[in-house]
Amino acid sequence: MHDEMISAAEKILNQSKSVLCSHVHSLIRGFDRFRYVFTDSGDVFTDGVLFSCDSEIICRKYYENKNSVNRLLLHSLLHCMLLHPFNTDFKDKKIWNLACDIAVENTINNWALSHTNTDISDSQKNIINKLSDEIKNLTAENIYYYLSSQKTDDVTINEVSKIFWNDSHDVWYQSGNYSFGFEDDVTEIKEIRSIYKRADPTPGESVLTKNKTLTETVNSSAEDTEDAWRKIAAHISYDEAKGRGFVSGIDYQLIKSISEKKYDYDTYLKNFLSVNETIEVNDDEFDYIFYTYGLKLYENMPIVEPLEYVENSKIKKLFIAIDTSGSVKGDLVQGFMEKTYSILKAQDYFSSNCEIHIIQCDSSVRDVSVIRTQEELEYYVKNVSLKGFGGTDFTPVFDYVSNICDTSPNSKINGLIYFTDGDGTYPAQMPSFKTVFAIHDNGFNKSRVPVWATVLYINKNDFIR
Repeated sequence: MHDEMISAAEKILNQSKSVLCSHVHSLIRGFDRFRYVFTDSGDVFTDGVLFSCDSEIICRKYYENKNSVNRLLLHSLLHCMLLHPFNTDFKDKKIWNLACDIAVENTINNWALSHTNTDISDSQKNIINKLSDEIKNLTAENIYYYLSSQKTDDVTINEVSKIFWNDSHDVWYQSGNYSFGFEDDVTEIKEIRSIYKRADPTPGESVLTKNKTLTETVNSSAEDTEDAWRKIAAHISYDEAKGRGFVSGIDYQLIKSISEKKYDYDTYLKNFLSVNETIEVNDDEFDYIFYTYGLKLYENMPIVEPLEYVENSKIKKLFIAIDTSGSVKGDLVQGFMEKTYSILKAQDYFSSNCEIHIIQCDSSVRDVSVIRTQEELEYYVKNVSLKGFGGTDFTPVFDYVSNICDTSPNSKINGLIYFTDGDGTYPAQMPSFKTVFAIHDNGFNKSRVPVWATVLYINKNDFIR
């Protein structure tokens, strides 16, 4: 690798950063996060800490089309802002890689920056337009599940991937300090990763490797790196929302919603359980020493009696609404119900007088099943048949639950969990019961949800395998 080419590549990247930041000032937050590394690996990639590139590739791209380097740099930056390198637990790695590239390239095309226009963008738009007819929000996750559901063949995936490809994603799956689920041993990547990560690094520093032996270790964990990019995305979204950016019509709310942390459905479900007193010995609070001492001292007369009440978390009356509009797929609902059942069964949340109202609704209530036992829920999950597939109106479900509350004012209501993509008509008034919208479309703009409702972004990968 020649020093002159490395120096030229470094200047080109610095120029690209300046050009992009002149349009969107807040992008400097992301560019400053990268540690820039120049190699002769014949590849370009980022794992959220390093932006590693072959200097010859950068120079050649710049010679062919100056805008292609700008596009490449923004492409890699958006991968990190949209947290693609940190969410790789998908069954088909090839489809996930393509979905990430389509999501990023679609964002770049939407931004319509003059310095990122390339000939390939026209070919991309034809494919993106077809996907837009089927997918509401073109996030990587939504694209992945659509392509998977269509059973797209490998030949098509490979051909389309060439149109959207800009950088390698192999490093996302490698073992080492950034472990994302695959154990491939790639010496070049491990060598690059061992570069100059000090406790207090200089932002945006470039490192010229010249194929020398690298000894210092990159100490950032995958979790720390993901959290850092989540904060960067939030800051950029905030800056643009306040009008500090210079690009109009950019939906930074999409980036904000994607970068918001997902919550564990298992843990969150516990919030909907009532604390009830059941008649049984409370072994945790019972003192056997005083009890047996009393029996010995006074003959069959204990000093203390065992506590007969213990508090348990059990379901009393829980409402689960399923959005059965046209945008909801059956396998996703099936996975959600199976997950819910497995949680309730494993934790023994069923009480002797529990009620679980499962409501199917699109623009109106299509079906209601009242479940009272574990066996009934198991049967429902195995034999669920969806009804609806029209538009989406959340109001009928709230009317149904409110009516139950009015007719049984003394009964304990755990709350309402509404499984949906989030797109629909919301009630105008706050209900008397706790409500959470479990939204499986991670590109949904939660600012549309009323302030009294809780939004729980859930990962579809937890429900579909």
